[in-house]
Amino acid sequence: MPFLLHDHHIIPALACIVLFAIWSNVLYFYSHGGGSHHHIMEMQQKDDSILLPKDLLLEPQKQQKEEQLVVQEDVQAAAVRPSPSSSSAHDDQGRSGSDGIIGGEEDPPTPVVVVHNHANKNISTKHYRSETNVFRQVLKRSQHFQYQCQTSLLPHHLGQVQPKDFDTGVPPLPEYGIQKALLQWLEKEQQQQQEKGQDRDYPTCQLPPSKECNVKQFTIILMSHTVSDDERLSKLHRGIQTLSSWDITGEIILVWNNLHHVLEEEHCPKRQCRDLLSWDQDPHHKLRIFYALEQDGVRLENNLLNRYHPTIQPKHEAVVYFDDDGPFHSRLAMEVGFELWKRNSDVQIGSMARNIRFPSKRMNDLQNLASDLAARLYMDGDWRLGVHPYDEEEMKQWEEHGEKEIEEKGQYQSHGYPEFTPICQKETGDVVEYNYFVFPNFKAHMSLPSGSILHRDFLCFVWHPAFEELREYILKHPTHPDDMTISTLVSHLTGKALRTFPKTVKSGRNAAGRRLLETGLRRNSMVEDERWDKHDHEKEEKSVEENEFRNEKVDINYPRRRLLWQQKDWGNMREEAIGSIVGYFGSINPGSVGWCAGTEYQEKAEGRGNMRYNCFNERPPDVSQIPWMNEGGFGHDEC
Repeated sequence: MPFLLHDHHIIPALACIVLFAIWSNVLYFYSHGGGSHHHIMEMQQKDDSILLPKDLLLEPQKQQKEEQLVVQEDVQAAAVRPSPSSSSAHDDQGRSGSDGIIGGEEDPPTPVVVVHNHANKNISTKHYRSETNVFRQVLKRSQHFQYQCQTSLLPHHLGQVQPKDFDTGVPPLPEYGIQKALLQWLEKEQQQQQEKGQDRDYPTCQLPPSKECNVKQFTIILMSHTVSDDERLSKLHRGIQTLSSWDITGEIILVWNNLHHVLEEEHCPKRQCRDLLSWDQDPHHKLRIFYALEQDGVRLENNLLNRYHPTIQPKHEAVVYFDDDGPFHSRLAMEVGFELWKRNSDVQIGSMARNIRFPSKRMNDLQNLASDLAARLYMDGDWRLGVHPYDEEEMKQWEEHGEKEIEEKGQYQSHGYPEFTPICQKETGDVVEYNYFVFPNFKAHMSLPSGSILHRDFLCFVWHPAFEELREYILKHPTHPDDMTISTLVSHLTGKALRTFPKTVKSGRNAAGRRLLETGLRRNSMVEDERWDKHDHEKEEKSVEENEFRNEKVDINYPRRRLLWQQKDWGNMREEAIGSIVGYFGSINPGSVGWCAGTEYQEKAEGRGNMRYNCFNERPPDVSQIPWMNEGGFGHDEC
């Protein structure tokens, strides 16, 4: 007999339904970040550009369970399809072809490149480092700042800044475009998890740990493509000789963005070419040549990002980058940077950093608040320095032990960490300026490649299918801004700014008792460092802007690079690129904390534009003044 609902049952039943609906919404509301998530969901109804399916913002228990399924698959390899290249490659016969094809050959079918991911061999049990959680954090940050730009600006902020009348003709990246890219990937992931037996077509990435104290050596990656320029080839040759002599160098990988035969005797009878091939064949030499265009019968395109490709397979967790013509830092300077990386292995470490300036007073004020907070946390030895901003479980433990969040009501999930600065291009006309006049220690937002250090786990993210749109932009833009893209992407992935170290360090006279320097630092290295400081520092300063442009132009020869660096609107082109890249994410990182933070060498940057602090009046420091290199100094005891 069917169940009948009588009149006296209707009111209690409706009351139960209403109470259950209210309880469900309250639980859902607070399990997704409270008011921020509620505003985002409201915004979806008003703006079709925000697509946020509810099932992609899972409850922590469900999210962790689904990620465990991905971990259990233990994906060891995947098919990576490189983005088509718009750069040209020149061999030493003067021939050139588009799309990295030498001699104008037709494009072959898109190859499958097997990628072995180190991260998959030992997936971390730390949930916050998982790929899915990282993507959700980046997604939520972008959505939050878009909502903030659309709803929270004061009237006098609107239309405050007028963009420059300049256009390279390259379509900009879509504003907040990262949201669509990540949502599409997360939806694909969810669909694959629901379809049994369907494997991922790319390795599972994860953030690196925040510390790597036990790493003893690093991998150095260089990239080149031509032997026609004798000066450039000689610098590469000498650089490899010097770098391979360091005990902290575990291996050197030369990413060769040209065909193998270009280095052979028939095409290059020069001694440098013979040595490169000989070193590569010598099992006892640290050099290994990675022929990017001819990997196992399959070639990548001629692409600046090849030096970040996971098929390179760095042996060591720490990966150091230098341009093929330098500048090559001294061993002592790189040991200082290496020790800083060990204590901050989940961010980019750089010595040739750049600052992004904000004409908008609103953006500049927010940036200054973040910069001041970052310096204060470091000087106070705050617990947040040792807890990742995504690690909610660890943060909760600190709060339960009496630590209180210092964030103000309504601040989006900052938990007292330095906040990213939103850029509201559509609403206010916000623009950014590329400051290529100084190498700041504090408030740096990106780093040039030479002397920078990355954890090898980031390589998986750089070539992740979700970021194909970014990689395409690098290829199409005339400045090929791989440096800007890497720094911006890494900072958004990890939720933190880069760290900086001085590119020139003096060995000093008061080295007694320094444990880190006494271990493995040879006498000849000390002499080399002194000579490097005196001779190379001025030369490095004079050529750095030229190097910066030349490094971006791998498809033209050296003499022409010198002319192009001086071409009209070079600065405007770089500003267009960084504006497009940060607009794609919707915000820019808080800026770096300088090497001297919390020490007597930290100074107010009076009369230095929008800078807040500098170190030691920007003079090369003695190693005894680097805090983490000396007992009792800030950061020393972290490793």
